[in-house]
Amino acid sequence: MLLGIGALTGAATPSDDSDVRYTYEFNPSKQEPKEPMAPEKRKAISRYAYRNLPSYEERQRQLKRQTRLSAPGMDTCRNAPGADREGGVIIDRSTWCMVVPDAEVRLNRCTPNPPVCTMAGRILFRISVMGIGRTGPAEADRKTELWIQVDNFRPSGEKPPWDAKLKFEGANCDVKTPNGPKCNVRNDGRNDTLRNWSQPPSDDWATFSSPEGNLTGDKVANYTFGLNATVEYGPGHETEHHTWKGGPFRCDSAIYVGSSRGCVFDDDEPVTYRFDSRPGWKEQTDHVWEAQKTPNRTKPSSKFDKVIPGSPQSKNPLTRRFDKDTSSNNDKEKNRRKSRRQCQKYFGRNYATAIPDKRRDCDEYPYASTYEGSDTGVNTIDPNDGYRHFSVKAISSKHNQDAGNDLENSFYKVNRMLDGDEFYVHLVTPSGGDYNGPDKPSGVAAPVTYHQCSAAPAVEAKQAKPKAYPEDLFNKYAATTRDGWTGGDSTYSVTLPDGRRLWLFSDTFLGPLNDNGTRPTSAPLINSTFVSQVGDNLSTITGADRKAIMPPSAEKHWYWLGDGLVSTIGGEKKLQVIFHEWHKFGSGDWDFKIKQSLVATFDLADLTEPESMQPLPSEAGVQWGSAVMSAEQSGDGYTYIYGTDDAPINKGMRIARVKGTNVSDPDKWQYLNSGRGQWMYGETEGDNALIGVANEYSVTPYKGNYVLISQDSTEAFSGKVRLWSGCDPYGVFGSWEGHDVVYRMPEPGPYGDCTEGQEDGRCFAYNAHVPPSLASGGRWIMSYNVNNFDNNVTPTGAHYRDPTIYRPRFVSFTLESSTVTRQDAKMSYGIQPPDKSSAPCRPEHRPPAGVFPLPGGKTCS
Repeated sequence: MLLGIGALTGAATPSDDSDVRYTYEFNPSKQEPKEPMAPEKRKAISRYAYRNLPSYEERQRQLKRQTRLSAPGMDTCRNAPGADREGGVIIDRSTWCMVVPDAEVRLNRCTPNPPVCTMAGRILFRISVMGIGRTGPAEADRKTELWIQVDNFRPSGEKPPWDAKLKFEGANCDVKTPNGPKCNVRNDGRNDTLRNWSQPPSDDWATFSSPEGNLTGDKVANYTFGLNATVEYGPGHETEHHTWKGGPFRCDSAIYVGSSRGCVFDDDEPVTYRFDSRPGWKEQTDHVWEAQKTPNRTKPSSKFDKVIPGSPQSKNPLTRRFDKDTSSNNDKEKNRRKSRRQCQKYFGRNYATAIPDKRRDCDEYPYASTYEGSDTGVNTIDPNDGYRHFSVKAISSKHNQDAGNDLENSFYKVNRMLDGDEFYVHLVTPSGGDYNGPDKPSGVAAPVTYHQCSAAPAVEAKQAKPKAYPEDLFNKYAATTRDGWTGGDSTYSVTLPDGRRLWLFSDTFLGPLNDNGTRPTSAPLINSTFVSQVGDNLSTITGADRKAIMPPSAEKHWYWLGDGLVSTIGGEKKLQVIFHEWHKFGSGDWDFKIKQSLVATFDLADLTEPESMQPLPSEAGVQWGSAVMSAEQSGDGYTYIYGTDDAPINKGMRIARVKGTNVSDPDKWQYLNSGRGQWMYGETEGDNALIGVANEYSVTPYKGNYVLISQDSTEAFSGKVRLWSGCDPYGVFGSWEGHDVVYRMPEPGPYGDCTEGQEDGRCFAYNAHVPPSLASGGRWIMSYNVNNFDNNVTPTGAHYRDPTIYRPRFVSFTLESSTVTRQDAKMSYGIQPPDKSSAPCRPEHRPPAGVFPLPGGKTCS
């Protein structure tokens, strides 16, 4: 679109040829039409401004000194995306730019006979304009200034029109606000020849101000302005005018955005907050990225897809909210209180102090200072769902506070963001490029050193006997409890420092039972409980109001637990249990999958709810916590966390480790890649160390060996419990063919026994592992769980007619060292690691008394 072509005509100084006349033309160059700005275009301008724009503070200092905004200030405007389009472009709230790249003044030589005009000379030049909004305490600071620069002169022809005069003036400052204060225009008034314009200084300026005293508070006056260019050639000759539309701006006198008076550019499009990922607040940058890019993985959980506004791509901006009410009951504080409640729910009541030497705050997005905050916001998809439009996360207090100060002081104030102003949050790198998300730990942490134990005796399990202790103890407790445990699965155990044995259960039925021993259909079924054992006395621990210790995060979501351990954190003993969040995605019985794993940390004085929860990396789809071996048991200073790479059959074993006993800091985890023979920093860089384990199993030290016991998953619903052994807590785990079966669980299969004398063929058994505190010498105890495919909640349903089905079975067996060495046994290794660095045979490690009471044995060499 051609913005304007004018003809500058008039009588020139007569030439030698009286028939020759000269005409003059001023041709502003074409500009692209101004179109609605697409999100990608807005991001491009945001990136450009972040990389190139002088700081707001520097521009204000220049203006106060009345210095000329020459290069690099004008260079920034010249290169700004969209500056050459109609009306220029607002590149941030305090800066507007326009570039006319090829304005032209032409001298034409015309003859009447024949009537022909030819160009005698012309000058092309560039017009660059930068508008800057001013702020300050005085009424005179409520203004916008334009700086104009003319350069890049390119004369041609025999008579370039150097004597043509060029003048710029601010023009058309129109009031958009009904009955708003008028706009005053002040011009420098330079009127000079192109020859003089071509010599530095080559700039001019104009000011648009709103000095009316009745503009108070956050009332605004809206204006549009223009820039007028006038060209003339010689006294008495005609002039040519051209006016360019400028960017709209507004002025206010709100004191809560820093300087009490000021003006900013505002084209009714949301402004962009360029929030970078600098180290000082990166945890908040990461949180905002997760909320914008992966909302369904954020907390709070929702049974439906979450819709979190604020990114340029969402086309759903945030809206600044300013509360004049300074009490603790204003909307901003309501947002914060609701967010903190969610942080306590998902990260523990003591999330702020859960990690020693790292105080944490509850970070929320959208921000508490917006109308889209956790309490004030409304989900645009489902207004009745109050949890689908925001995210909370426990992050470093310093990161949270430094980023909050940037929002309040470096964005709200610089851009004079008033109550009701809309903005997008564009995440960028410190250099201005698009931020692509949190850094994922990656690379080699340490080489794997495998100890040699080929001369060690191979071990095998013998003399397996069912109905071992404490199976009868649990049955008697279930038959008599008024409101406690009457059945459950998982059946992990941890010995607490005070001597209590704590049993950890996932799905749990609560009592009482009916007088005839059946289970009432009203019996609660909750997803997690603990049972405390002191001697032969059992007691059940639940969450508040007989709910799960880890209650569901949303409808069709729930938590099942994994193994646990006693950790030392900040000099205090704590219980840590790994939980998994699962969710139902279909109508089938098996249509559920894991969403994430997390570590729950409990105060030993109150086991009814965790004091903190820490999410674990969950990108690999691994169910962590299948087993845990503490640093006291491993003997090498590391706690080992075992997981399962889940599959219908042939499930894979994954191994991670962390120095010490505190497993709640995932940044310190390392993951085994047995194929490369290395410990890796990234969860997805680990690999399977063995194929054939189940979702729950155990790894236990024994006379210089590490014994893995698990249900066999090479076939579906197998009744076989197998034994593997290795020289290290991380393997390599091998089985001794013909000597690797510990026990065959009798319940699975078409003739399986759910209970004595009852065969319905619908039972299955699972979760075989060894409670370490029950081992005594060579006599070990193994637990496993039994379930039934009949899940009908009726008096005749399997779990209601016979409550004994859904209870753990305990089997005792003898673990014996054979006279055959591991080498002679020709151990079978499902996965063979590379032949890399190795160490001498590992000597017998005798764990501290009371932690793992196994007797010592011979060394393995």
